[in-house]
Amino acid sequence: MEERIVTAIAAELDRHFADRFKVLILDNEVTVDAFVADPPLPWARLTARDGFYGVDEGYPRPLTAREADREELNWDRVSEAAIREALNGLDERVDVVAFGNNAGQGLPLAEALPARLRAARGIVIYGASLPERGSYEALGYRRFCPRPDLVARLAEAAGRPLALGFVNTIQHDERNYHTPWRGRQAGEADGS
Repeated sequence: MEERIVTAIAAELDRHFADRFKVLILDNEVTVDAFVADPPLPWARLTARDGFYGVDEGYPRPLTAREADREELNWDRVSEAAIREALNGLDERVDVVAFGNNAGQGLPLAEALPARLRAARGIVIYGASLPERGSYEALGYRRFCPRPDLVARLAEAAGRPLALGFVNTIQHDERNYHTPWRGRQAGEADGS
């Protein structure tokens, strides 16, 4: 049975990024390099632990290209049910919630965001195309963009500096990831 998580995502992002435009990204960890900006944005990885989603130890930190490479191999335990429960409790303290489509895998998560937030706060990000666009629109989503355009698009409209929170949505480990795993480096948060 999957652990039930009581959300604290909005409170966690607000605590770490009170004066910033808070963007919660729900995506596959191998896409992190798409969110690197110059200058680097503050970045916090959130994982489920102790009954809620929280910012991992050692975060926030600047999201540089080197950090993005490290994040790609920072494999979290992923529970769709826990993520859906956490999303259901989000509120307006999070300025934007970006769902990585990942060949349609983001759709069940997008369903969990409260309907009142979908059009105003939700955005669906994707790689080369979005064949599921109609399904997202039927849920109330109105904003869509290629993943690499997200940061620039939001920075133009935000009115204050961006900060990124990230929840990994796809379970990877040494058995299903095509890059050899080097193991966790000393001092790195393990995300488990």
